[in-house]
Amino acid sequence: NGQGQVKMVKHLLFVKMHSLHKVITFQFPLFCFFLLLSPLYSNAAVAPLPKPNNNNNALVEKACTYIPDKPFCLNYLKSNPKVISKSNPLEFALAIIQSGADDAKNIHAYLSKPKGKQSPQAIQAYKDCKTNWENLASGLERSVKFIKEEQGYGYDTTDYDLKVNLDKANWCGNALESAKIQDPVIAQGVKKVSLAVMGADAILVGVKPPKKLD
Repeated sequence: NGQGQVKMVKHLLFVKMHSLHKVITFQFPLFCFFLLLSPLYSNAAVAPLPKPNNNNNALVEKACTYIPDKPFCLNYLKSNPKVISKSNPLEFALAIIQSGADDAKNIHAYLSKPKGKQSPQAIQAYKDCKTNWENLASGLERSVKFIKEEQGYGYDTTDYDLKVNLDKANWCGNALESAKIQDPVIAQGVKKVSLAVMGADAILVGVKPPKKLD
């Protein structure tokens, strides 16, 4: 009986070791396969920025002509793949305006978050700013739509309609100033949307639409 039990234990150990060997034999190549694939997935996840060509660089320089903080302008445009990938002047300008609209949406989202305990004047100022930045975002997107349809400044008022969007940011700034509030997030947003409007305008003045629509 003792010898039989010993044989049974040895048999069970053999079966377990054989099964373990099969699992390792199967899983090790599979592990190596995924290990080899992992760099491919990690590289695909981080897409490199498009390299600007000479035409892109010329458009960036032209867009930043009248921007007071030129280094900020150059970095803003060159680090935005949706902008720097465009080599056609009209598409480049439209991408800048859309980028400004996206920045305005981000500020609106920021203003939609609770700000904690505030004075009644501050509450009203932020409420006004929320409305103004929502209108600013939608106004810039309307400008993108119309300028795209007109293939430039098709009407004499199209450039005015683009630039007047910045009034909303100014109205917000006035409300904050009256409430004695300095908000660096909104200040940075103003800088970006001003750059978007002024930069796009600098490009669009040189874009000739197929025909004037006035």
